[in-house]
Amino acid sequence: MPDERILIVDDEEGILDLCLQALSREGYQIWSARNGLEGIELAKKHDFDLVLTDIKMPGMSGLELFQAIQQSNPDIVGIIITGYGSMESAIQALKLGMDDFLLKPFSLNELKAAVAKALSRKRLEKENERLKALIPLFQLSQTFITVTDLDMLLKQVLQLAAQETAANLGVLMLKNEDSGRLEICGLVTEQGAQPPSPEYRINDQLVWNALQSGQPIIWRAGPGQGSFLVSESINKRITTAVALPLVVKEEKIGVLGLCKEKKEHAFMRSDLELLSVLASQAAIAIQNARLFTRLRNAYEQLKELDRMKSDFISTVSHELRSPLHSISGYVQLLLDGKAPDEATRQECLEIIYRQTQHLTNLINDLLDASRMESASLVLQKEPVQMYTAVQEVIAELEPLAEQAQITLTHNLAPALPTVFGDKERLKQVVRNLIHNAIKFTPKGGHVTISATVEPGRIVISVQDDGIGIPPEALPHLFERFYQVDSSATRRAGGTGLGLYICKQIVVAHGGEIWVKSKVGKGSTFIFSLPL
Repeated sequence: MPDERILIVDDEEGILDLCLQALSREGYQIWSARNGLEGIELAKKHDFDLVLTDIKMPGMSGLELFQAIQQSNPDIVGIIITGYGSMESAIQALKLGMDDFLLKPFSLNELKAAVAKALSRKRLEKENERLKALIPLFQLSQTFITVTDLDMLLKQVLQLAAQETAANLGVLMLKNEDSGRLEICGLVTEQGAQPPSPEYRINDQLVWNALQSGQPIIWRAGPGQGSFLVSESINKRITTAVALPLVVKEEKIGVLGLCKEKKEHAFMRSDLELLSVLASQAAIAIQNARLFTRLRNAYEQLKELDRMKSDFISTVSHELRSPLHSISGYVQLLLDGKAPDEATRQECLEIIYRQTQHLTNLINDLLDASRMESASLVLQKEPVQMYTAVQEVIAELEPLAEQAQITLTHNLAPALPTVFGDKERLKQVVRNLIHNAIKFTPKGGHVTISATVEPGRIVISVQDDGIGIPPEALPHLFERFYQVDSSATRRAGGTGLGLYICKQIVVAHGGEIWVKSKVGKGSTFIFSLPL
């Protein structure tokens, strides 16, 4: 085959010329050298398929030459030329990896047959390697079909790649979908899959070269080669390694790295062919797993939102029915003339008024939530004296605190600085927080409103010594429709919109809102506003 390259090394000029002319006529690409050192220099420049060499040459024997070339080209085929007197050496050469030998004197037909036979055997072995490679590729294809969990997929890809190439170490780095930075996502050693460790990060220059070229980058230990991994202690054990880019539709999503610790186990050409296919299929599988994860998360969020909406509809229906029943009952009482005196009639009217206000507040919350969802909430901003605004809310809610037997106090300095905002909306935030504190504090408890001034902002807090909030509920408190207790038998009423509305108003003013709480120890809701 014209594509096959042959190196002939012999110190006898006659044999060298004979081999050169005979094999050139067969269509092979031929290079020749007169000693082992010349042969090694040629092997550094060209990737030969076969070396034909005399077993005994000055300075370096043919066997030493073959073994030296084999270190960087493990797939090379070797034929030794020897005399009858050195048959034992020829047999020893076969034991050490040579493929065949020619006895001097040999005919041209014997030469051609030996070379053709050796190269045919190499082609057959190469084909066998390709067929063997189909097995892990089939296994990986099965993995693509059955595995949607990203961590499991990465583990299987690494284990398969390391197993099929006899690598001692495999590391997989992927781009973070948010930051774009490469992160270690998978690691496998001879002990099996391991948790990712920063020590195993591939050298940035090698990663960049692999991603830029889109081709495998081969690394071999040696002076001036730098490190393959960032950890020098681990890097000292590595003799050869390869970094392969993971690319999907021209998008470079990561790098697969494999390392070996023994020189004689260098990565062969068949390894690189296999790894290139594995890397290509793994990249597709990883993208699919990531997409599946995003879809699954979105589906779970939709399910949760659906559940919360169902709970919300049930809750709102209950919240609306209660005051309506009360209003209807007292109106009927008045219409039937069953309120005999003015004091009783006045009490009925006050109850009707309070329940009407409660209904109004519920409807306003629903309207506010709708406006915030559609980003149509309009703020009427003006300079606001927060001391006055908070005092007005406290005065409004003191009767409710007295009725619940809660002590309502404040630590507010009259000289609180002014903020620029919508006074009624800011009062709505304070009102909601104080109302919640009263609602979730048992009789005899305390609710305290405080304010401090920090650089560039004012911080207002509402503290109670009530029932507190479970830790698992804290991250969700400001979500729409969320209620710590959404059961039909919950102690406190509400729609689950109050804290959501508070957060939207505070954020719209350029501030922040957060909570601190311990079960049984009470809660502190805090919000800040820029000065």
